[in-house]
Amino acid sequence: MNIYDEIGVKKVINTLGNSTVLGGNTTSGEVKEAIESASNNYVDMKELTDTCRKLVADLIGSESALITPGASSALSLATAGAMTGTDRTLIEQIPDTSGMKNEVIIQTQLRVPYDKAIEVAGAKLIEVGSSEKTSVEHITKAINKNTLAIHYLPGGESVKSSGKHTNALDIETVIKIAKDNNIYVIVDAAGQVYPTDNLTKYIKMGADAVAYGAKYFGALNGTGILVGKSKIVEAARLHSFIGFEFEKLRSIGRSMKMDKEDIIAVYVALKQWMTMNHEERIEIAEKKAMLLKDKISSVSNISISEPDISGTTIGLKITLNENCPFNADQLSEKLASGNPSIWARGDDDTSVIFRMGTVNEEDLDIVAAKLKKILN
Repeated sequence: MNIYDEIGVKKVINTLGNSTVLGGNTTSGEVKEAIESASNNYVDMKELTDTCRKLVADLIGSESALITPGASSALSLATAGAMTGTDRTLIEQIPDTSGMKNEVIIQTQLRVPYDKAIEVAGAKLIEVGSSEKTSVEHITKAINKNTLAIHYLPGGESVKSSGKHTNALDIETVIKIAKDNNIYVIVDAAGQVYPTDNLTKYIKMGADAVAYGAKYFGALNGTGILVGKSKIVEAARLHSFIGFEFEKLRSIGRSMKMDKEDIIAVYVALKQWMTMNHEERIEIAEKKAMLLKDKISSVSNISISEPDISGTTIGLKITLNENCPFNADQLSEKLASGNPSIWARGDDDTSVIFRMGTVNEEDLDIVAAKLKKILN
């Protein structure tokens, strides 16, 4: 009997990946031990936070870093820091941004619900371009005395082949425009943690602040990091709960409080992520993908891809053929019904991807049996 059985919450077999809606991540033994150790003692949270954020910056090779309750809060705190700097009066004025540079430019093609985090601090998103194309002129014409930054989503580049973000300006061009106009670049790179040089890629290009979700490198669901230039990150710290409690600032970050266990988990998970054998990690996931492929090879109405890297893990894609009586979304719904529930990600109308990094090998028989029942 586990706690979920005890309270009557059904188990989910997770082939979706490191998703917030499924709890983000199951931590490694090393991270669990660190969390347990941290929970047994009290600590000065300012000392802990400042020590661990320096360790994180050193591990990544960033000028500065801040551990945050998720990538979204990292974006909010970075935006706040960019608007106010270390001016205590302005920090306490947020989210009222009167008299501050408060406009953040974003390309129409790179809009996602998560960019709401920029507005949390009181900034205004200025959308430029169209669903077909963004030009340099679209951005430069939008820049004025109130322009603070350009917000960028590098994940958009990875799906250009789908047509969804074709002709969005690349990050190199965006950074050049920003530097030429003395404004910031704030990047949402939430899941861009592998290859590990992705953790330094954007700051090396010249981005000022970059947000990552720590669940993607093995920490807890509600954790993240902000890395980048000290000018923004140190100001973001003043907006955080540390600024509120220890600097006696009436800052917006009090509602973004973190546990000591969260902070320790981020540092230990990142250290493990930066030093682990990723080829071995991927090989384990690939082995699971091949096992699933073998188990469903006789299933009707589908074709099965070779295992392929998908984000931080290996994905196995099945494509429904023209004789299949339903589409990918309907297949996902059927998999999610029942107990245990199986969650998988639809890739398009005809394909579903099963990610192996978050599924236990012993659950593959259940996944295969459910697919056979639905499709045969």
